[in-house]
Amino acid sequence: MMQGVGGLFAGDEVVKGAMAGYVFEHFEIASYTALIIAAEEAGEADVARICRENLAEEEAMAEWLREHLPKVTKQFLQREEAGAPAKR
Repeated sequence: MMQGVGGLFAGDEVVKGAMAGYVFEHFEIASYTALIIAAEEAGEADVARICRENLAEEEAMAEWLREHLPKVTKQFLQREEAGAPAKR
């Protein structure tokens, strides 16, 4: 909680937002993984299939975010160094 409060006054919201998105995607990946197992154990093949489709989408988004995090970070640092606002 204190880390969150401390972050309210920092200028790196863009980078933190990108990182938070990456973390959230992994939370969703873990959730769908657990749901797939639960659905299979309950004999709910259709639910498991849908969860697998969603899982693939979340994995793709996590990969996209991982690939773009370096660029976002570099752009933030360049804008900050130039004195430009980071929020856009």
